[in-house]
Amino acid sequence: MNGAPTLPAPAGRTLHTRPPALALEETSPPGRPSRRTEAALFLLLLAGTTLVCFYDLSGGAGFDPPDAWVAQTAREMSESTDWRGYVVPRFSGETRLQKSPGPYWAVLLASRGLGRPVDEFTARLPTAVLAVGLVAVIYWLARQVAGARAALFAGFAAASSLMLLYWSHRAAADLGVTTFIALSLAALWTGSERHPPGRARVALWMVGYFAAGLAMLYKMPMPLVCVGLPAALYVLLCRRWSILASPWHLLGAALFLLPWLPWVTAALLAEPVAWDKWRVEFLDRFTGDSPNVEDQQRDWKLYALYLGVVAVFVLPYTLSLPAAIWRAIRGEALPRPGDDAPVASAAGDPAAARGRWFMLIWFVGLLAFFTAAAGKETRYIVPALPPMFVLVGSELSRFFDPRRRARAALERFGAAAVTVLAPLGALLALWLLHGVSLRAAEFGVYRWEQVRPAVLVTAAIIVSGLVLTAWLRAARREHAAFAALVGTMWCTWLWAWPNLMPIFSGQEAFRDFAQQLRTLPPELRPALRQVAQQDPRITWYSDVRFPRVVDQLDLLRTQQGHRDLRREIEIVGRQIVAGLASSEPALFVAAPGDFALFQALAPARLAAGDEPLPPLHVWMVARVGRPDQRYILFGNRPPPWPEPALHPLVLERVARLRQKTDSWAAPSITGRGRT
Repeated sequence: MNGAPTLPAPAGRTLHTRPPALALEETSPPGRPSRRTEAALFLLLLAGTTLVCFYDLSGGAGFDPPDAWVAQTAREMSESTDWRGYVVPRFSGETRLQKSPGPYWAVLLASRGLGRPVDEFTARLPTAVLAVGLVAVIYWLARQVAGARAALFAGFAAASSLMLLYWSHRAAADLGVTTFIALSLAALWTGSERHPPGRARVALWMVGYFAAGLAMLYKMPMPLVCVGLPAALYVLLCRRWSILASPWHLLGAALFLLPWLPWVTAALLAEPVAWDKWRVEFLDRFTGDSPNVEDQQRDWKLYALYLGVVAVFVLPYTLSLPAAIWRAIRGEALPRPGDDAPVASAAGDPAAARGRWFMLIWFVGLLAFFTAAAGKETRYIVPALPPMFVLVGSELSRFFDPRRRARAALERFGAAAVTVLAPLGALLALWLLHGVSLRAAEFGVYRWEQVRPAVLVTAAIIVSGLVLTAWLRAARREHAAFAALVGTMWCTWLWAWPNLMPIFSGQEAFRDFAQQLRTLPPELRPALRQVAQQDPRITWYSDVRFPRVVDQLDLLRTQQGHRDLRREIEIVGRQIVAGLASSEPALFVAAPGDFALFQALAPARLAAGDEPLPPLHVWMVARVGRPDQRYILFGNRPPPWPEPALHPLVLERVARLRQKTDSWAAPSITGRGRT
């Protein structure tokens, strides 16, 4: 057959027996770690991952909005005096049904377990724990697909990737739900392909179903797609219909429903409009019918967004991605149509061949789904990354293999190139950061002199680590080279998190506005209302709680379960006008874009009905940050202090919007397109 691999005949149940590549012995063939070595390296992997994931959880960067939504909702849940407060989450006194309550409960459990209030540490702790679990799941899955050596490389690559280092220190639900999704798919595939029918297979299936249910509780309905789509495509494309021929899937479906269906039922009983809220939040966001989906998210260039995000999150192993994907595609073939028996890979392990196809199906399926969705966020693609680390682990195990054929001249040239290009890249990055710092200084955030020392040290760590890695590999010390690369990423993170991240992501604008809100006399706080949607960072840093001008669920009831942005703008605008005209104190918190929209539209709308615009007085303005971050507090009475001036760019935006009053409620002029 001209060198083509010989395909084994179908062998029934024997296809599910564990291949020799996965049965480690004390004495292992060359290139495969012994059982003791593997155990020691796995413990080292867990220890290193735990160190970087739990490092300084109380410090570092400030909270982004997804973090603050979780932390503040958990804080208010911790103050509940009855069961309803734990079942129906609330934010600033409003019912919050956008997400399932798993992250809030996890933060609450961490807070109660440690005997401390909900703070940065307890809000981030569940994610740190689940990040360690994700690395363990990636290691286990890679071991089933590609063997022990590839599993170790996959585990260390995941543990030192930008994705894990960054997301392990977030309070947002995305890394946590990724862990449950990865565990579910890994258990379902391993049970189906690495075990014959029996107790082990059924047990793994049940773990897979239950983990998918926990993922739903953590962030519904994402697991319906992130688990269901890869599993369905795998069965369809690989002709694995026989997997479905088992009544145990019925019990699995019950275990899948167990963690989250009781909460959904309770939420619907407490808030019948919850169903409409979920449809708007999930389905309409996907189709683009939700007002929360901005016009900018429909730009054709965003169809390549997630490819760039994956390349960044997999750093510093991004260059291995194309080779890993190509090797997986080239090395295996799909079964013949109508034939349930697999086609063997060149390695003689058909389950491993199907495993590599499953990794590709998992990644490509989710990439296609999220790319097709109208609403896009960089964090949505995180559940598609675990299979990439499995494939990258296989590629790295080859790249850093001491048994590889030596090409001394080429490798010395590569090391020399890294020695030259790494410092040049660092200089380019420093030049770009200097430009960013000049802009930040203009907005009162930070100056180059503040950030320069930390940036120089960070650059020195990265450049030194890359050069050391290159020369160690050229010297045929491959394992030491990979260890140097992993160590470089860990050392960079341990330095950058407390020294760089507080500067680059300190949330100064929101901290400043929150500090001012805390000075507001307590008797005036009941008069506070939020124009459009709250920025949760303001509520988190101030713990001053105030509802929206019109409750989001009331808007849905008014509109029979649907959302119309133009109508909502008019409803909210009229409520603001009524508050400004009231004899009682009325105070409104607004983002600059929403404030500009009201200032541009209200005079024209009122003039059309011969109504004057009531007096409006600015009370507070964030004093630092970009113009679009400088939140504004205004009211119907003069403040007991001189009125602060608005940023010139905000006034300029008001003037621009006033020129567009003919299409006054078009989403294109709302700035953020949300309410």
